[in-house]
Amino acid sequence: MPMKFRHMTSLDEARNTTKKMLDSLDFSNTESVVRINSVSSGLMEEDLQTVLQARNPPTTLMLPKVDSTQELDLFADVLYTTVQSNVHLKNYKPNLISMIESARGLLDLDDVLERGVELSDNDGPFTLEAVTFGSDDFCADIGATRTTEGDELLYARQKIIVSAKAYQLQVIDMVHIDYKSKTDVPKALASKLSDPSFDLWNIQTDLESLKLVAEKAAEMGFTGKQVIHPSQIAVVQSAFTPSEAKIRWATELTQAFHEHQKSGKGAFTFRGSMIDMPLLLQAKNITNLYEMIDNKKEGPK
Repeated sequence: MPMKFRHMTSLDEARNTTKKMLDSLDFSNTESVVRINSVSSGLMEEDLQTVLQARNPPTTLMLPKVDSTQELDLFADVLYTTVQSNVHLKNYKPNLISMIESARGLLDLDDVLERGVELSDNDGPFTLEAVTFGSDDFCADIGATRTTEGDELLYARQKIIVSAKAYQLQVIDMVHIDYKSKTDVPKALASKLSDPSFDLWNIQTDLESLKLVAEKAAEMGFTGKQVIHPSQIAVVQSAFTPSEAKIRWATELTQAFHEHQKSGKGAFTFRGSMIDMPLLLQAKNITNLYEMIDNKKEGPK
């Protein structure tokens, strides 16, 4: 009986390269995140089987195109089975980032997040940590034209923020694809990635517009932003890191509130402004975010 051989595809190569990188790179105190294929693609199970063979499996998995609780349940079942079948994955429970990329996914977002949190709390195979927005696929799904200003995506972004915050999850904004190129590469970045002559690293990104949209995203309530080029990292990190003035204001306001509580009095003023609970919560959010960033810089103790 003749033997059948399966030729290695580019997808096999990508999986094996990802596995190799997980074991060879020093991530230090940075999370390693692997984006697998969606449940609906039919490729998710083999992605997990290959990537989780790494000696240092990813701390976080990103699941794209989550449109329903059924897809999340199927992912959870496959992840559980894969982990249980590998001895070296004992006690492995990755964080999960769920991606919203369609109208259906947006409509069912609350149900998906509720189910994700339920699985996380009930000894499920992952811990749901964040939601992120796949804007280009979403635009294609609803027939919108992607613009730099992003007005066509305002409702979707606000909806994702509100839903994620209702479940105390991080929420990550869409990518910023505008850039200036040394090689006069057109703006349609996605169509160029398959071109062997296209050098992704030889791009000079438009950092000025990135700074504006990242700062706006932080003001809206996003806790992070996706990047597509190394030069974007510092700009995005800066936009989502509280300034020294904000940290000082938040710290002093929180301290003043605790001192005021001891007096047993009602409302009080701080720096000439009447302080209420929403403003106090905003101050606590700033100090909590700063502490999280500071802990990440220091690394595990």
